[in-house]
Amino acid sequence: MKKIICLLLCVLLAVSLFGCKGGDAKPENAAGESAPAGGVNLREKLAELTATDEELGLKGTYAALSEIPDGSVDPELVGTWLTADGSTSYTYKEDGAAQAASEYGATNAAFTCITANGRKVLCEEMKMTETDTEGKTTETTALSYSLYAVENDALYFVNVEDTTDENITSAYHSVVTMYRADANGSADAAMAKNAIAPATFEGTWASEKGTFTIEGDALTLNGETFRISVNEKKQLVAEKDGASTAYAVGVSAAKQYEGPGRTNPVETVSLGLYYTGADGNDKPNLLAVLDDWKTEYQWDTYYYSGTFGLQK
Repeated sequence: MKKIICLLLCVLLAVSLFGCKGGDAKPENAAGESAPAGGVNLREKLAELTATDEELGLKGTYAALSEIPDGSVDPELVGTWLTADGSTSYTYKEDGAAQAASEYGATNAAFTCITANGRKVLCEEMKMTETDTEGKTTETTALSYSLYAVENDALYFVNVEDTTDENITSAYHSVVTMYRADANGSADAAMAKNAIAPATFEGTWASEKGTFTIEGDALTLNGETFRISVNEKKQLVAEKDGASTAYAVGVSAAKQYEGPGRTNPVETVSLGLYYTGADGNDKPNLLAVLDDWKTEYQWDTYYYSGTFGLQK
């Protein structure tokens, strides 16, 4: 339970990926600002920011921020950061206080930053109160690590894999992307400066429901071709015959250890697509390969999703 709660902050930040409504396709950098040539390849960013606590020399080292002797607040982190759809914010303060906020509420934490094995690590601590069946209350501390990078008013981070429990034979990582809010609380300018590279999506992607291929600006599914682009909300837009659907998108990686003691890892890169319709008639155009949560699981909203593994 402690390890699950330890990742709560990252879950709050990533939650917007799973509930975004679709929108009309709009060109990248609608604000007119220039983006880095080619944009950011999120698959490369995920690989760059993925590591285990053992690789970083942090395995079993600290249990609380007070035990970290060389931590300090990174000035680059100070400020408020927003997800692309604006539904989730993360605020870092100069005094080491942090808060994640979304429609599900707010979570407070303390943080510091260190360098481990030459890499920037964000350390976050949460105080938790647990009450047992007899009413006895116990306060515990949860400490989590993430590798992070601040570039061009964008913040990228990935949770560090915890290897302390040898019985756990798998790991999951996703790259969380946030954008710096300006004095008016808007992240539009930061988003306009950070295009997503088309190479992020290229390849053949498969799930139990089907397979599609993305090459350049074309997505091919069941013999049909859709034109794809990324809109100003960083959603992946698939368009065909004048109709389009804008999908929230996530890039993640799973690792399965097939040998004893976390050996022989098999890694899979995945692309997630998510859409919430306004009503029963508002259906995504890639429905053939998506789960219909309303129909299949009696979900409260018209929610559709799919996770697709990259085929080698």
